[in-house]
Amino acid sequence: MNRLIIFPIIITVIQLISIGHLYYIHKHGSGQFPADFIELNILAICNIGVLILAYFFYFKADDKLSIWLVPILISAITILTLLVSYVIMWIDKYK
Repeated sequence: MNRLIIFPIIITVIQLISIGHLYYIHKHGSGQFPADFIELNILAICNIGVLILAYFFYFKADDKLSIWLVPILISAITILTLLVSYVIMWIDKYK
């Protein structure tokens, strides 16, 4: 298998494991909201790094592999989820 194909697959698997861990901690953990939110922040920061890698390996590459769209989409959804959470918290604070 081509090394360029393995890299986005590994990133996608790590992202899915991280999201699964976050979901498991949220459902079966101690129930502390800040712990879940801190983990979501860490996951979003790591996904910003994934978007930076995708910029160099997908958007600037001559041979674009469509498999890069999966980690890009997961990263965008994770970051968007975090931003929506911040907006909801901001609205509730000034309500």
